[in-house]
Amino acid sequence: MSYKALIIDDESGNREFLVGLLKSHCPDIISVSEASSASEGLSLLEKLDPDVVFLDIEMPGGNGFDFLNKVGEVNFKIIFVTAYDAYALKAIKYSALDYLLKPVDPEELVKAVEKLSNFSSDSNRIGFLKHNLSHREDRRIALATQDEVLFVRLDDIIRLEAEANYTRIYISKELPVLLSGNLGSYERLLLDDRFYRTHQSHLINKDHIRKYIKTEGGYFLMSDGAQVPVARLKKEEVKRIFLS
Repeated sequence: MSYKALIIDDESGNREFLVGLLKSHCPDIISVSEASSASEGLSLLEKLDPDVVFLDIEMPGGNGFDFLNKVGEVNFKIIFVTAYDAYALKAIKYSALDYLLKPVDPEELVKAVEKLSNFSSDSNRIGFLKHNLSHREDRRIALATQDEVLFVRLDDIIRLEAEANYTRIYISKELPVLLSGNLGSYERLLLDDRFYRTHQSHLINKDHIRKYIKTEGGYFLMSDGAQVPVARLKKEEVKRIFLS
């Protein structure tokens, strides 16, 4: 497979560095064009019809999200390239979109480009990203299974349970879903005050706790009726957080 790329970044040094990495590490990228602003990127889109856009977030005169708001149908892959790692980066992660942190690591770049072989439109995920950026009180997350991508409200996640190298997620009014990736990876993704790791195999949404049972070793009774154990080493922490 071969791909045409467009880099949108206001700093020429960043563009030159990324162009160099693409040429030396990513032979499937056969052409690379550059834009120094969101508006210039918009004007080049129709002319170039790129397969992938490497998009910076923070740019004067219109950031990467302004660019996305002005794009019509997204028929290209988007890889965010940014040093911005606060709320916007969390929204990108929740939307299951690709991103690279500056300075770009060659190995991470190669991995991102290799994913292009599974190319599909990012339109749904972009819409999802826009929702998360504008609705902080109603954040949602994209969860990829083998056959589909589920878009789930964080409020509806009851709990997650480890199953070897997989994670089973329990969602209100839905059947449980098995996801690739260990529980630790989802714990890092769901860095949110409402989620708490009670045990090496269990991560719960505190909003779905119905009771804490002190007997029988201690466990949480969840809104779906599950009894989630508390690790022995977590007992004092649980008392401090939930019983003080």
